[in-house]
Amino acid sequence: MRTVLFHNIISPYKTLLFNALAKKWRGELTVCYFARTSVLRDWRVEEERILYPYTVLNRRRKWEEVPSWKLSLQVLWCAMRSRAECFIIGEYSSLPYWFLWLYGIVCGKKLAAIVESQEADHVRTAWKEWIKRLFLSRCFRVVVAGEKHKAYVRKLGVPEGRIVVMGGVGGVDHAIYDSCRKRYDVEEKREELCSMLGIPLRQYFIYVGRFSPEKNLLSLLRAYEKAACEEKGWGLLLVGSGPQKTELEAYVRAHGLAHVIFSGFVQQEQLPLYYLASRVFVLPSLSEPWGLVVDEALALGLPAVVSEKCGCVPDIVHDGENGLLFPPEDEGAFVRCMKFMMEDADLQKMGRISLKIAQRHSPEESARRIADGFWKQEG
Repeated sequence: MRTVLFHNIISPYKTLLFNALAKKWRGELTVCYFARTSVLRDWRVEEERILYPYTVLNRRRKWEEVPSWKLSLQVLWCAMRSRAECFIIGEYSSLPYWFLWLYGIVCGKKLAAIVESQEADHVRTAWKEWIKRLFLSRCFRVVVAGEKHKAYVRKLGVPEGRIVVMGGVGGVDHAIYDSCRKRYDVEEKREELCSMLGIPLRQYFIYVGRFSPEKNLLSLLRAYEKAACEEKGWGLLLVGSGPQKTELEAYVRAHGLAHVIFSGFVQQEQLPLYYLASRVFVLPSLSEPWGLVVDEALALGLPAVVSEKCGCVPDIVHDGENGLLFPPEDEGAFVRCMKFMMEDADLQKMGRISLKIAQRHSPEESARRIADGFWKQEG
C-alpha cells in the first residue's frame, strides 16, 4: 500500500524510527515534512541519515514561521500529488492536519493517526475532547506512544482493536550509545571523560532538556539543596537551554550552589558523554508527553528519578527497579528520592535493569510493533 506519513519537522530520533519503519513497511512509505526545523529546536539536521523517500515543504522557513493557510495548501497539494492510498497523520492540533483529514475522508483514503499526548499533559476541555473524538473516529489505526497514551485514546472512544502501542516516541541510536558506553563506562575512564567535558570529577545527577516552567527545574534545584547533595560530594549537570535559564542561574548564585553546572545546549552526538559522566538521571516535569531523554539515559545504564506525570511511566521506568517515581508537586518526596539514590540505592544493579529495558524499546522494535499492528485484524 502506498502510504504518506505527514510530520512537522526532521528530527534525529524520528529519523531512526522512520528508517526502521520503511524497511518493514508493506508497500511504499514516504514522509512529508512541513519544514526542516522548528524555532524550539537547536539540533543539527543531518538529511544524509534519512534512508527513506521524503519531501520537505519549507526548507528556508521554520515550521512555526509558515502561515497555517499556506501550510494547509502545501499539505493538500502534497497529498494529491502522492496518489497514496493511506495517510498517517502526525497529530491533530493544527489546521494542516485537519485539511488533510477532510481530504482523506472525501477521497476515500485510509487514515491513521499518531498520538503522543496523554490525558495528564494539561487540563482538558470538553469541546476539544469532542473534536479529538471526531478526528480519531475516522482513523482505522491509532498509533500511540505507551500505556498512558493508550488509556487516553480509549477514553476518547477508540476501540482496542484499532490501537497500536509502539513503546516510545522515536528512538536512540543504540550502536553509537553502546560504543560510547563500552569505551567510557568504567571507573578508570571517568576522570578522562570529565576532563574532556571540562567538569570536575564527582558524582552527578543530570537533567537534559529545555529550561522552561513545565520542566519543574526550580523544584529540582530546591530538592538538590534540601537533600544536601553538595555536602555528600554530589553535583548537578543541567544540559540544555531555554527561557528559564536566567532565573535558574540566579537561584544557583543566590543559594551558593557551587557544584551545579550549566553545560548549555549539546548536540545529539555529544550527549552520551554527559550521561556517562553522571550517575543518576532526573526528570521532574509537571507535564511530559513521553520524555525521550529517559530513553537516552537508560540506554547508557543510568537509573532515573522521574516524575509520575511523564508519559514514559510505567513503560520504561519501573519504580524501585531501575528508578524512582514521585509526584512532581511533592517536593518532600523528590528530596527523599534523591537521598535514597545517594545513600542507599544499588546504582549498578538499577543501571543494568535500565539497559535491559532500553534494549526492548529500540527504534527497530517500535517499527516492528507499528508495522505488525498496522495490518492486524481488529479484535
